[in-house]
Amino acid sequence: MMHNSNAENTVLQQFFTNYGLTQRESEILSLIATHGYTNKEIAESCCISEKTVKIHLANIMSKIGIGSMRRLLALLLQQALMVSGLTNEKTLVKSVGMN
Repeated sequence: MMHNSNAENTVLQQFFTNYGLTQRESEILSLIATHGYTNKEIAESCCISEKTVKIHLANIMSKIGIGSMRRLLALLLQQALMVSGLTNEKTLVKSVGMN
């Protein structure tokens, strides 16, 4: 069972709902976004094959209309920043101490 903060859950749930992701797609994306799981780790955690994980990821990408995991995670991060009020790059850089 995953233990995410309420803020993480809110952002993720809003993202999942906005893009019409299924419960399994949401679970897979959450494992990637919050734990950095590989396809193999996701398969083990969800008791499905790696091939099935890849199919779910392809469906997620198709629903969102993007072609790479980096773009997917960037989109998720952008939504999280909007929800938290950190909407520009300078604010983000300051918040993570990269100035």
